[in-house]
Amino acid sequence: MTLPRTAEREAGATHLRARIGGYAVDMVIFAAITMLLTVLAGFILLASTSWAENDPSDPQIYTFLATVGVGVPLIWSALNIALLTTRGQTGGQYVAGLKLLLEGGAALRPRDVAVWWFCFNPLLFSWPMTMVAGFPLLGVISILASRLVFVLFGVIVTLCVASPLIALISASMDRNHRALHDRVARVVTVPAE
Repeated sequence: MTLPRTAEREAGATHLRARIGGYAVDMVIFAAITMLLTVLAGFILLASTSWAENDPSDPQIYTFLATVGVGVPLIWSALNIALLTTRGQTGGQYVAGLKLLLEGGAALRPRDVAVWWFCFNPLLFSWPMTMVAGFPLLGVISILASRLVFVLFGVIVTLCVASPLIALISASMDRNHRALHDRVARVVTVPAE
């Protein structure tokens, strides 16, 4: 069945709004994970300093920064990769009523999920991730003044700032509203049944 041009444009705009809404819900879930892990890292730091009777040592501060800066991206990735592999959708996509399939209509395989997730995906490389992973690295830079950590900080910040813009622009320009990471992974977003 072919839709009239106005209905086709309206369906496409609705689909793009649903994707943006799903992204917003995913960022709320991301914020919740970040808050929980930050509280856990703070509790570990507090307990390791005899409940703030001692000043924290450099290794204790590194542990705090690593728990937040590395733990959040790892947990966030593991959660979404598991959801995408088993259900074909993230939490936000579930709320938005969307699902991911391969171009031929088949369910995603773990390899497809990994490609989709790590290829400039704005769920992983997002502006909130800049703060969560980037700022702990900035703290390490200020302590270590290491060039490698500084370069890593620059790469993370650049990816996190550029990826959402690349995804939005590429989805806006594509007739089927597929972002760059969708096309690379050969994935389509469809209404969930």
